[in-house]
Amino acid sequence: MNAWPHPRGRGLFETALARAEAWLLEPAAPRAAAPSPAPPPRPVVVVRGLARGCGASTVARVLAVALARGDPGGAAVVVGGPQGAGPRIAAPAAVRASRTLTELGCESLRPAGRVCLVSDSELLPAIVARRTWPVVIDVAHASHPAEGLGAADVAVLVASPAVEPSLLAAVEASLLAAGRRVEVVANRVEPQEVEDVESPPSHRCGALGARLEIPESRLAAQLALGCREARGAFAKPIAELADRCRAAAA
Repeated sequence: MNAWPHPRGRGLFETALARAEAWLLEPAAPRAAAPSPAPPPRPVVVVRGLARGCGASTVARVLAVALARGDPGGAAVVVGGPQGAGPRIAAPAAVRASRTLTELGCESLRPAGRVCLVSDSELLPAIVARRTWPVVIDVAHASHPAEGLGAADVAVLVASPAVEPSLLAAVEASLLAAGRRVEVVANRVEPQEVEDVESPPSHRCGALGARLEIPESRLAAQLALGCREARGAFAKPIAELADRCRAAAA
């Protein structure tokens, strides 16, 4: 018989308690940090109108809004085009983008809605190099044919019914021969009396192959030029155009 049962039992209990405390209080082994997710495709798109008044700036802005909505950063940059139109209220993401662009040296800029409008194209290489936002380059009709192409993942040609099909075909063929990715947008298309059931109005195949068509809609065009989300007749073709641009940058 053990003459000291209580002290020995107490010693075993204290040892077990100490081990339990060490197991509970000892900090867990540090876990390996999860790898940062790959940045999403942020396309650089050059939009060129093939005639005056075909709505290239409208397409450029509404496309930028669509790209901004699908980007984790929530903003996009439009370089070039008219600077007067656009909402006075800007989303926080566009305000942050404008601050970053100001630090890069951009002076002539204005956040509007989800986009940041930049009138000066001199800093385009620096903006594109960051790949922080989707970038849409609104090229003036009278500008040099190669303007903006060097930085772009895809070129969007905007034509209206007034543009000769032969001109559109020649420009598209020239860009394709140079190895460029090209998307064609037929803007301000009048609704047809008889709809083609097999091919929806927003995506037809003609002599130029697959192209996107945007029906004539003054209200939707005004909203788009004001950096608003694509609505009405603009919604479906612009969403598809944004998907194609992201695919070109992937």
